[in-house]
This record gives sequence, C-alpha cells and structure tokens, in this order.
Amino acid sequence: MKRSNVTALALWPLLMSGGAGADDPFPSIRFDFLADARVTLADGEPSWFKDWLGKGRYGGTHWAGNDVEGLRLAEASILAKAEISWDLSGFVHAKFDHEQGKPLDLVEAYLEYKPAPRSAISYEGRLGLMFPHISRENVGMAWTSPYTITPSAINSWVGEEIRALALEGKAKYRSGAHSLSLTAALFGFNDPAGTLLAFRGWALNDYKVGAFSQLPLANLPSIGADSDFLNKQPLWVHPVNEIDGRPGYYASLDWDYAKRLKAGVFYYDNRGDPEELKRKQYGWDTRFWNFYAEAEPLRGMKLISQYMTGSTKMGRQRYRGMYPVDVDFEAVFVLLSQKFERNRVSVRYDWFATDDNTFVEEDNNNEWGHAWTVALSREFRKHDQLILEYLQLDSWRPARKTIGYAADQEQSIIQISYRLRF
Repeated sequence: MKRSNVTALALWPLLMSGGAGADDPFPSIRFDFLADARVTLADGEPSWFKDWLGKGRYGGTHWAGNDVEGLRLAEASILAKAEISWDLSGFVHAKFDHEQGKPLDLVEAYLEYKPAPRSAISYEGRLGLMFPHISRENVGMAWTSPYTITPSAINSWVGEEIRALALEGKAKYRSGAHSLSLTAALFGFNDPAGTLLAFRGWALNDYKVGAFSQLPLANLPSIGADSDFLNKQPLWVHPVNEIDGRPGYYASLDWDYAKRLKAGVFYYDNRGDPEELKRKQYGWDTRFWNFYAEAEPLRGMKLISQYMTGSTKMGRQRYRGMYPVDVDFEAVFVLLSQKFERNRVSVRYDWFATDDNTFVEEDNNNEWGHAWTVALSREFRKHDQLILEYLQLDSWRPARKTIGYAADQEQSIIQISYRLRF
C-alpha cells in the first residue's frame, strides 16, 4: 500500500460527510484541539533528538551541561471524529511539534465499527493507522497521559516506533462485574520497529512519531556511511514503513473486574525479514510480550504496572549464522497515582535493559538503566491541566564511549507543562 493511500484513509470519514440528508443526524464531525506549552530545565548529555544518546526528550548541552528551554510549544494536535452511522465512526489525529520533520504529520487515522451489544458478547473492529492497545498510561486526549508528562520507557518506545496499518477485531464477553476481551490484528507498515531500541536503547519522552517523519540516530562508528560494519544503515529511522511485504500480527487477552481490577497480556510480531533492505531501511524482525496489571485499591488511587520483554534482529546473516544486530530487551515500571478532586500526585519507577547477543566488539548495544518520575498536576476549567514533573535518569551504555561520553550517565529533567484543550 502506498503512503498516499494512508492519507486517503485518514480523510475518508471526513469526505463522507456530504452524503447524508438534512434530516439525518449522520454523518457529523467533531473537532478537538490540544496545545502543550512547555518550560524545561535539563542537565546531563544532549538529547537523542540532537543526534546523541541522551535518554530524555530534552537534555544538557555538549559543552555547558545545563540546558534551559524557554516557553515553547511542545505539541499542537488536532483530532477529528466523524460519526458516520450509529455503528461506524472515523478518527484522525494530526500534530505539530518541533522535533518532527513535517510541519503537520499524521499520528492515527482509522475507521471503527462498534455495534451496540445484543447479548453478553459484543464485537468491534478498527481499520487504519493506529496504536495497538498496549499503553496503560496514555489514555488521555491525543495519546497523552493524565498521570505524568513523560510516559514510562515502555510506552515512550510504543509512541516512537509501534504504529501499525492494521485490521483489528475484538470480542468481549461480560458476566456480572467481570469482562474478558480477545483482540487480534493483521498489520503492515511497521517493519523498522526495533531500530531505536538497538542503536539508541530505551528512552523516556512524550514524543509520538508521525507517519511520514523520521527519527535520528546517533553518529556511532558502527553505523552510517563511513561504517565498515553497517554502512547501509543511515543515521535515521522511519518507523511507519513497509519493507518486506509480509504482514505482521498482534493479539491480546484482557480481564476486567468492575473497572477496579484489570490484567492482560499482549503479543506482537511484525514478522520482519531482517535481510530485506528498501528505501535505506532494513526490515527488523521484532517481537515482544507485554503484561500489565492495574488496580484502584482506594478512592481516587490508581496502581499500574507493565512488563515488556522481546527481541529484535537486523541484517544479513554472517559468521556462524549470526545477525549483525541481535538484541534482547526488557523493561518494567510501577506507577502509583492519587487524585484529590482537581489535584493529582503521581510517582513512577522504571527499570530497563538491552542484551546484545552478537558482534559486541564492533557494535555494543548493551544497556542497563532505571528512572524515577514524580509529577504534581492540577486541572483548570473543564479540561486544561498544569503539570510539574521531575525525572531522574541513571543509565549505563558502553556505546557512549565511542562518541566521547562516559558509559554511565545521570540526568535530571524538570518540566512544567500547561495542556490547553478546546
């Protein structure tokens, strides 16, 4: 499928708005807007957005250390939901931010079929460009988190590289306070997923890649035009891309008790061909499991945990059948959040690691790290939110030595965000 077809799918629900009569309530379109104004103070190594190996969206400077950002627009999103009929709707999310390569880029665009349930079993489906339902944090408008500015390492990576052009179906069974859901999908256009985890490692940031945008990679000796090891891997990745023509799949099983206890498991396999190279991008063979548990033990309290484990491979097999890049990865977080009327306090702990299985002397992708996040927020008017966040990161990555940094790095990031919704 060509990229122009992705754009056409995004506009389809809007184009259909001219097909109804004056007395018909359908179709109807609702627009919502989100603007995120941000002030940041960060130290440590420069951000990976500036072609280094920093773990945050913002970081220090190469020479001075601290980096103070004045008031800036971190994100401006427009969301359109078209109600086509009682059962059928369309959703489009486009955004602007300073990091993306396009002035306006597409985040999600899909059709959703959700008929009213007529029994204990209900069905629904989606078709288009979408986030799989992995994140337990990013449940707010425009795939934001109501708990913190910065999501966990797990869900930061989902926002960066996991986006699928998918056909997804879901069946839910309800019995009293219990519900059990089974979701399955076939998808394409996510073959480069895993590139960032291998060459950059985990990161914590609230960036959501657009469908037509690229993400930078650090100028490591092992990759780029001057590398003898992987000289065909450019210093960027385009995650929403089809390389090998083979569909991937994902599936999940979710349990819910009275909306107070939740648990689930999710499996993803892009079935990428690691030896395929097109448009300067490899097809990465990436697969992972994601487990979660969620509880509301007290009124206004939320306890969430996710654990992800997986692997990614890339390149033509070499000595003894080994791939040039073969990395196992895992991460876990626990988040506790308490809401007091319009105020909220959230604390999260992250642990993350990657394990490089091949050619470590030429291309060391090992990593270990952890992070603490503390956020205080307050709601204003009906939807606006002011968030103060402190993020402390500590990580070890030997590849930093090849670009002039110590392997072990500590970093602190303070952010103040005002989310204006209208």
